[in-house]
Amino acid sequence: MSAPKPSRWAFVTGAGGDIGGAIADILAARGWGVICADIDGSRAEARAASIRAAGGAAGSVRVDVTDEASVHAAVEAAMALGDVRALVNNAGHAFVPSMKAMDYAGWRRDMALNLDGAFLCIRAFQDHLLAGGGAIVNMGSVNGIGMYGHPAYSAAKAGLMHLTRCLAVEYGPQGVRVNAVAPGTVRTQAWSERVASNPQIFEEVSAYYPLRKVATPADVAAAVAFLVSEEASHITGVILPVDGGISAGIPQLSAAITQER
Repeated sequence: MSAPKPSRWAFVTGAGGDIGGAIADILAARGWGVICADIDGSRAEARAASIRAAGGAAGSVRVDVTDEASVHAAVEAAMALGDVRALVNNAGHAFVPSMKAMDYAGWRRDMALNLDGAFLCIRAFQDHLLAGGGAIVNMGSVNGIGMYGHPAYSAAKAGLMHLTRCLAVEYGPQGVRVNAVAPGTVRTQAWSERVASNPQIFEEVSAYYPLRKVATPADVAAAVAFLVSEEASHITGVILPVDGGISAGIPQLSAAITQER
């Protein structure tokens, strides 16, 4: 006997990556149907196939979140698969590391993926979610809270996190909750080039975190899963740091100021 089709589905962008894949996995394990969306369609389908092999319900779509037509086509395909009640705007990447290295094309590239893409996905699902309720989780970053390099990416994430608050207020009366998570350093393949040049980079970075470790994709995914769940039914407009405490402060700085060693 085949398993019943889930009554609720989640649309996860960037699901072909480490964090997006972990989000898709945990939501499927908790009974959601998951539409794995990614600019790399083969990676999206590989994640969906893995979920199905584990007994979950999943489909895949290729989407370029920076292209409005691509987003609308992906949303139509997702809606044909199931009743989408959670949108997870996870797709993102930091491109230009400093203002000195920035030109306008680089600025727009960071903005398009990390802010405009979430806007386009929210806009495409807006009417459906407002008609029946649901949850949106945006992938922010501690870069949107403090200075950790990549100024355009940081500005985009700050904008996304404030958009989260704005939409929480606007959409709340229609039963749509809007929250964001703000990860710090996460051990993903995006760090592969830096790890190749410095195999100790995670150990060096961890020293600045109060918990003395960096996050795993599963750490971030667990926070997202909580925010879309009924357990978070009275939580909206929240930016939830998943950052080992770094947005609260840096131990070395506190020690230097107090001279408590």
